[in-house]
Amino acid sequence: MTQLPKSLLFAVLVLAAGCDVLNTSDAEGTRGRGARAFDPYSSSASGAIALSLLYFNGCAMLPNGEPVSAGSLTLPDYPTACQPLNGGIPLKAPRVPTARIRVTPGVSYFLREFTAVDAVFNAHIDFTNRHAAAFWMRKESRFKDLDWSGLSIGRDEWTNDSDTTFDRETYYENAAWMLSLDDTILLEVMDADGTVRASTTYKRTDFLAESPTTGRTRASWTVAGIGRPRFPGDNQVNLLPDGDEPTYKTLVKVSFSGSTDPFKSFTMPQLSGEGVIRLTWSLLPGKPFLFPVTFAPEQERQATCYRLGEDGFATDEQVPCGFGLEQAVRLSRPANGSYFMPGESVSFAVSLRDGEGHGLHPRAVMPSYNAFIAEESNGLAYFNTNMHGTYRDASATESGFKVVGPLQELRPSRGTYDLPYFSHPLQSEPQFYLPPGLDGLAGGGDAMPPTTYSVQLPPDAKPGTYAILLKGHRSFMGERLNRLDPFFFQVGQDKPTTYPGRVGNCQVCHNGVNSLSNVYHGMSVDHVESCQACHVEEAFGYLPDVIHRMHFNSRKYNQNKGDCTLCHLTRESTLWPSQMNCDGCHLQSHGVEYFDLRFEPFQNTPNAYGNCAQACHVTTPPAEHVLPAR
Repeated sequence: MTQLPKSLLFAVLVLAAGCDVLNTSDAEGTRGRGARAFDPYSSSASGAIALSLLYFNGCAMLPNGEPVSAGSLTLPDYPTACQPLNGGIPLKAPRVPTARIRVTPGVSYFLREFTAVDAVFNAHIDFTNRHAAAFWMRKESRFKDLDWSGLSIGRDEWTNDSDTTFDRETYYENAAWMLSLDDTILLEVMDADGTVRASTTYKRTDFLAESPTTGRTRASWTVAGIGRPRFPGDNQVNLLPDGDEPTYKTLVKVSFSGSTDPFKSFTMPQLSGEGVIRLTWSLLPGKPFLFPVTFAPEQERQATCYRLGEDGFATDEQVPCGFGLEQAVRLSRPANGSYFMPGESVSFAVSLRDGEGHGLHPRAVMPSYNAFIAEESNGLAYFNTNMHGTYRDASATESGFKVVGPLQELRPSRGTYDLPYFSHPLQSEPQFYLPPGLDGLAGGGDAMPPTTYSVQLPPDAKPGTYAILLKGHRSFMGERLNRLDPFFFQVGQDKPTTYPGRVGNCQVCHNGVNSLSNVYHGMSVDHVESCQACHVEEAFGYLPDVIHRMHFNSRKYNQNKGDCTLCHLTRESTLWPSQMNCDGCHLQSHGVEYFDLRFEPFQNTPNAYGNCAQACHVTTPPAEHVLPAR
């Protein structure tokens, strides 16, 4: 990563993203606060490029939601028209696609992600009939030839979307294909004549993530945009006050992500023009997934990126882009030359780059949303409501920032927006470079967001170290990357402060290729306690609930699930039992005794986020849990 000149590092802790600056330098595999991330796939500086392949309703799809054209190839098993994901809900009629997947010949790739979705909307609208959706999955969907034996109706999950608006998602579980561990995926790269020119086989167990909690494999039926149930077992659709009808979505999603084998790669053949990547899943041997590609040699790339100047920001000289995504921030100088004071405005500029140190955007602006959809943004991605809601691609294209601090005050929210730390924005989501829905306004799709921002600190800002959390996404030549990097500055004092140190040890499991820097948001384990700054309430994944469900429902988590000491470094961090905390593992731990509490809005107390330890569990925490010593 290109280093910013020292003259730009005005505060003590204005540092490059991911640097281990807060005394959290434990080696991987050891217990403690954090670990250095090891990344064998650091884009062009590594041995292989992370390849993501997405499918939606029978067609290959780019990460921006655009369906992929077969081009001039004759592919009998590939549609000539595809349903456009970006047309919104309900889905529009199929149209002839124009997008292309581009890959670079002669470059080594590895399969980082394979995701295929089949979904219908407003097809199963009987709120009392949960079997109709299951029938469609087993008998009519594109996944009907899977082994659905053993399928059962799982949990009903109610999510508070906003105050009085809820979604109900019914999960279907335990089908034989869901439980399989010995299936494989054969990847073949074919030229325009259909000749296989490269191939490799992946095991299902080669992939780290397939949990529905993280937006991966699921079979579910969702009723979105309704009121809360009036009582346990309520089978009536309770419409919202505006009277709008809910949206019904039935979905089967197969998603394997996060390669765990850094050596299982293949070289993209030295071809030009068109070709196909074919994936054959051993559980669907007669229905391979076809991904039409264009082989685009590196020497033919146009100069659409920017050479950086001495200050680390784009000049007017354009150069070809490379793989990768790196983020940098340049802070304004505090008024006193050392640290910012309460009430002062923190101004900063953002520079997004490829892995070779080229600017991905001009100095003063970023690409528009329309440029992102048209594949003219050098791979930079913005929040796409359709990818998030329709494709259930959790956080795949969110790009923006959040300012939080001081670090020592960070902790999970507890049923109120009255947080002990400063957060901008206050709610879960970051400040997006381009707000969701802007493209739907006149001229909004052509708006180019600025690269400079200013956030005013509150007059009562606590002293310590604050962080600008920069969240970015990029897709380029088949590579799809997420990055979440912290940049630090001081408020009220020179002396740096650190995270509370209440949770950690992620590196015990997440090391090497499975480091947190390589999965999900792409944030180093050193900064894991900043996750709670965004995951404030359940609409965006309440952190204690999501973390517990993600791990305890995973077949790859082989630790003692009752041993809190693995992740909790302090006893205090475990002593906040609540419905939201406990239900991640113990579904309906109290039956319907506190039914109404579960549906109270986040900011109303008491609610499901409240501390049960102040009442029934005040003296005796659950006996089956192993807690850190007093």
